[in-house]
Amino acid sequence: MSYQPKDPEKDRTPSDFGYGEEFIPDGQEDTLKRQLKSRHIAMISIGGVIGTGLFLGTGSALSNGGPVGLLLGYSIMGSICYCVMISLGEMVAYLPIPGGHIKLAERFVNPAFSFAMGWNYWYNWVIVLPAELSAAAVLIDYWEKHKVNDAVWIIICLFVVIVINL
Repeated sequence: MSYQPKDPEKDRTPSDFGYGEEFIPDGQEDTLKRQLKSRHIAMISIGGVIGTGLFLGTGSALSNGGPVGLLLGYSIMGSICYCVMISLGEMVAYLPIPGGHIKLAERFVNPAFSFAMGWNYWYNWVIVLPAELSAAAVLIDYWEKHKVNDAVWIIICLFVVIVINL
């Protein structure tokens, strides 16, 4: 094996341009490792797509907008999601930093924007949990023969969520 000198123009890293120093502690340049296999990523994507909103929202969207309206809405929202995911992929490929999309917002936009994004993310999950619990109660109402108050199903589902998270 012969010695190959590094090409300074070809072998540049983001830290050569002044990016990433504040995110990588001294002596820990290789802290990010790929630990998710393709099956894990596939399950995450399936779990993110299939939810109660799909079952509850598709029926009313189909009855209100028809098949063409449903296809147009799916195409528009799908293209927006695709653009966002491509942009995130480009940023992560360029500068792989630990911390996710909120740290990317801090690095590429502004720390204040990252702060606001973190609070919006928290607020999103505070709103999503009750919405999902009530949607689960609506779905269970479709199946049951004897009507039970929705609060019973919400409490049962909330208990299951808490147990799973603990």
